Amino acid sequence: MRKKLVVLSVAGALGVVHSAQAAEKPNVLFLMVDNWGWGDISSQGGQIPTPEIDKVAEEGIRFLNYNVQNQCTPSRAAMHTGRLPIRSGTYKVPILKGAADGLAPWEYTIAEMLGDDGYKTALYGKWHIGSVDGRLPIDQGYDDWYGYRGGSDEAGYTSSKDFDSSVAEVPYIWQGVKGGAPEKVKEFNLDTKKGMDAELVDKTIKFINQSISQDKPFYTYVGFTTFHSPYTVSDEFKGKSNQGTYADTQLELDHNIGRLMAALKQSGQLDNTIVIIAGDNGSGNIVDGNILKPGEEPLGSNGPWRGGLSTAFEGGMRTPAMVRYGDKVQARQVTDEIMSDLDWFSTLAHLTGNEDKIPTDRPIDSIDQSDFILGESQKSNRDYVLTYVNDELFAMKWRNYKMHFKVAYETHGRFETLTFPLVYDLERDPGEKHELWSNEGYEHSWLVQPIGKIIAETTRSMHLFPNIPTGAEFKGYGANK
Repeated sequence: MRKKLVVLSVAGALGVVHSAQAAEKPNVLFLMVDNWGWGDISSQGGQIPTPEIDKVAEEGIRFLNYNVQNQCTPSRAAMHTGRLPIRSGTYKVPILKGAADGLAPWEYTIAEMLGDDGYKTALYGKWHIGSVDGRLPIDQGYDDWYGYRGGSDEAGYTSSKDFDSSVAEVPYIWQGVKGGAPEKVKEFNLDTKKGMDAELVDKTIKFINQSISQDKPFYTYVGFTTFHSPYTVSDEFKGKSNQGTYADTQLELDHNIGRLMAALKQSGQLDNTIVIIAGDNGSGNIVDGNILKPGEEPLGSNGPWRGGLSTAFEGGMRTPAMVRYGDKVQARQVTDEIMSDLDWFSTLAHLTGNEDKIPTDRPIDSIDQSDFILGESQKSNRDYVLTYVNDELFAMKWRNYKMHFKVAYETHGRFETLTFPLVYDLERDPGEKHELWSNEGYEHSWLVQPIGKIIAETTRSMHLFPNIPTGAEFKGYGANK
């Protein structure tokens, strides 16, 4: 085997005619699913059928060991910049409203990179890495934007019994174009949220067709509302699963992704488009085999992994992820090699011929995985993942080992600082239940050497290039000297 892969069957031709489009710049369609549990697709044990999502995976690579940050904001910042979110001050979801947050305008996003190369760029849906004017998608490289500034929880504000619009802002769905001012479209509430994902798909299809008619490559990022609370589902899918709203929404997401793939095929650009489907963090509403109480609806599943959203355990760090790129990516691949959300920045730069635009004036934590994805390398180029919770290093995964320095056991739990790190072998113990250092003696203490070296190098980098405080008007390292 040319990679460390579990090959489901011998990869064959995709059955599509290879056209002159292969010589064109590839389009990019990035689909970001909110709070997506690793076990929420049928190909990874999910009980609700997801045939459209599974089909995308079958026509490319499905990553079993895809690693994200532990919350929405840091994961979206990591994907957009290729930088550890602690560097850009986006290491946690901003709770307090009104203060500047999100990416400093100085940060260089994948949208800016591709826009500088002539791509048409659009973001539809959730942004969550800048809520104030000047830090919105249209300020960070996107030509077109329709969506909301913060998190999906805002859709539930006005349904609260004591909501007071004199002291708290009514949330809105916004739209805007690069160089213009954002405009309010309509309230973001339980009613508008339930039909929003279908709207996002409609707008994406329209944008793709417009880009093609203008003979322009496109980069489109879709931030689905699914599966973030408050849980809503469109009227079309309400009750369709007979297993509750969350399960209905799983069917709806799968349908929406199928619509996008059908539109790409109809446009003639399917095999010239890099399609990435991934999540921003694991589910915070975990089944994990627990017996539901009478009347309870089944919610998200993080599969065999422990923990969830806002923890540094694998259940919070791993989400479903896959990439499809015509016949350039071998079909029917499943890999447990390490991949990070940070890596899309450099990988897409290389796949689109924009590696010369990767900034050299700042630390870039993204690792180019293009040779791995294209089958030119047998292994991933990454063998470690650093996990920060808020602004503190909680854990590091290196190869198949995981070392925790601090722990949070649940989404709304307290932090615990450990006297000695907890060490787990994820290959033998995916649930992180059997701690090695205390249970099997000190033979595993050698792990502090390779892990400590990477942490020390990262710390030195942060001394040379100090982390940007949240909301700072940062102009660049040279400008601040």
